Amino acid sequence: MTAAASLTNTGPPAQIYVIRHGEKPADLPTPTATPSPPFGVDVNGNQDIHSLLPRGWQRSGALAVLFAPTIGPLQAGLRTPMTLFSPDYGKPDKTQAHRTYQTIQGLSGRLNVPINTPFAEGQEPALATAVVADYTGVVLICWEHQHIPAIAAALPTVSGTQIPAAWPGDRFDLIWSFSLQPGASSTTYAFSQIPQQVLSGDSATIIQTTQ
Repeated sequence: MTAAASLTNTGPPAQIYVIRHGEKPADLPTPTATPSPPFGVDVNGNQDIHSLLPRGWQRSGALAVLFAPTIGPLQAGLRTPMTLFSPDYGKPDKTQAHRTYQTIQGLSGRLNVPINTPFAEGQEPALATAVVADYTGVVLICWEHQHIPAIAAALPTVSGTQIPAAWPGDRFDLIWSFSLQPGASSTTYAFSQIPQQVLSGDSATIIQTTQ
């Protein structure tokens, strides 16, 4: 578990971004099945079913530039995060070897800020509550796609906001954005979706709320 270095007790954040990890190996039909290519690889290039595909590592590097460009402005709708989150997988070495952590590892190094891992998958309401109450500025959360809608559902959004009920298994190229509404009587966020469009083949479409 990484210490929450950006804990401020002066929330809420002005912006919360939620992304899925980068591209991963195909799910095995059974726990004992033999993996087939393309293989996931760890940061040292060793085969690992929990790690990103090479394309996922490409996305990790591209996201670092997307959120913290050295030259030119940020893409419209984006701000540079200074607080990063990914899930806790029980032990630091296991957490850091997982694709959710790997996806924002490049951004973490570029910004010289830690990746906080105080919550596991399944603890999305607690994560959302803590982010809103205890953090400020711009927060980015990298999570497993089946649990992302639970994060969104736990954030206080503007009345009438429609958020997709599921994140499709074949989409790795989107950002869910939650923007704090100024002057509101209570903490509320406006929801939007921003296509990353950082790699060849990335889609310019968003996830429809009917899915």
